[in-house]
Amino acid sequence: MAAALTFAQMASAQRMDARAALEARQDVLLSAMLDDPQDLDTALEHAAVSVRLEDYEAAVGTLERVLIQAPDSPAVLLELGVLYYRLGSFETARLYLQRAESAANAASDVVEAARQFQSAIVAAEDPLKVSGIVTTGLRYQSNATAGPGERIVTLGASTVLLSDTVLGQPDANAFVAGNVHVSYDLGNQGDLLEADLLFYGDRYFDTGRLNSAMSEVTFGPSFNMARFDVDDARFGVYGIVNGVRLNGGNYSGTLGAGARFAIQPSPRSTVNARIEYRYNWFRDTATYQTVSDRNGYDISGRLAHIVHVDDTWSLRGAFLAGFEQAKAGFETRWHAGATVGATYRFASPVERLETPWMIDLDAGYLHRAYDEPDPSVSATLTQRDNEGWVRGALGIPLRADILLSLSAEYRRVQSNYQIRDHSNTIGMVSLSKVF
Repeated sequence: MAAALTFAQMASAQRMDARAALEARQDVLLSAMLDDPQDLDTALEHAAVSVRLEDYEAAVGTLERVLIQAPDSPAVLLELGVLYYRLGSFETARLYLQRAESAANAASDVVEAARQFQSAIVAAEDPLKVSGIVTTGLRYQSNATAGPGERIVTLGASTVLLSDTVLGQPDANAFVAGNVHVSYDLGNQGDLLEADLLFYGDRYFDTGRLNSAMSEVTFGPSFNMARFDVDDARFGVYGIVNGVRLNGGNYSGTLGAGARFAIQPSPRSTVNARIEYRYNWFRDTATYQTVSDRNGYDISGRLAHIVHVDDTWSLRGAFLAGFEQAKAGFETRWHAGATVGATYRFASPVERLETPWMIDLDAGYLHRAYDEPDPSVSATLTQRDNEGWVRGALGIPLRADILLSLSAEYRRVQSNYQIRDHSNTIGMVSLSKVF
């Protein structure tokens, strides 16, 4: 991780040097434009440099002056339309794009681009927006049941020989998962009404009691914090409804509420914070006879930071913590941990697949501490767990909206309760569709 941070610092310094060079070039070109307002080449370069600096207002000002000298230039009309689109001035953008499309000497690529951006404006002006991702795949786990690896364990004051059915068992499953996001623009300074539907379902090849299905809906308003002079930030509150089925029967239900805050300190950096309260009900079944001991509430929080170092590297990290109050004291627990990760993007080695491929690397740690001893294990010793994991994945975009992913993961839970001590190696292949 130290090496990754050093690389990130070097890349950040290089990026700052490159930006400083562009800003210096922008100043030189501005002076040259003032000396010779008729020099179109200088003006066009100034506009291009301003766009690279994301100084769209400066680029617009320059191209507006260029348009006085070349009023029917399709390329300039198109670029102005694109810039106004980026600035959110959709009506002005539409006028320039229509002029670029209808220009007598407009090339076919200019006409096509103008039409695409006009379609994008129509979509951007629609107050209702729907997006999402659906993933399906196959997963293999060396210890799907999260059972202990040791046959001989200590329970209370006794040494017990565990049966094969209790030990960790390998298995594979097919699964489908998704997230559908819906937002509605309230027409009030960027405030939104947002809803998310999360869903997951799997079927195991051998261990039917692990078959599960889950759905969760969150819904509520989010507010643009610019009204409080906090730019590029949103604050939202939301309700939570969740249901889980396990082994063909209802397993648990949840009602809750949460709050989230997101801000972009810079164009390449995002910070997200979230806190949630959930009340959970569990239903005893013939297979899971005592899960109602977990009835109660939990409070959890997460703080995450993502930095896009450049077009190749991005780094991320998060801290998480929570407390779960259960009906049974030996199920009451708190947890705290952290995760770190990085994504590396590189040119596709397959000529027909033009979109860059991705390598994701993640590692994490979580500590859990329980309030009371579990009487079925020990009369005096409360459970303490340390869980760690590492994960690697290769992402292969087959199209702009379809991603093939190959991943491997190793998890290790070290527990002072031998029956809870286990490890698990996971391999997965999945296909995702973005819409």
